[in-house]
Amino acid sequence: MKSFSVFRLGSVLLVSIQEEIDDEQVSELLKRLSNMVRATRARAVIVDLSDVEVMDTFLAENIQKLASTMSLFRTQTVVAGLGAAAITALKSFNMTFGHSLIFALDAEQALEKLGRKMVRIEDQ
Repeated sequence: MKSFSVFRLGSVLLVSIQEEIDDEQVSELLKRLSNMVRATRARAVIVDLSDVEVMDTFLAENIQKLASTMSLFRTQTVVAGLGAAAITALKSFNMTFGHSLIFALDAEQALEKLGRKMVRIEDQ
């Protein structure tokens, strides 16, 4: 089973990481995103980590790598859904993410930070 899913929302790609992701799956994700960004001309990638309970250096470094790769395509990366424990872990790693990465509370806020709005359709 894949530990990630990718959805296209217009010019934005939404990546949902459901569980622990290993080296092989990270490589597959980077390759798939690179191909999708090239094919769709996506302007942004949102990485939703709300289902990730433990943030370790492996995952943090690979998010950094993903953001660097996407910046080569002039594609903005937003990380959404980090819990308090993951944020604390990231701070303890003393990692610098630079300007290629933005953080948001959830996917809705990520879209807002990218200048897009979510439209809710109410049942009638």
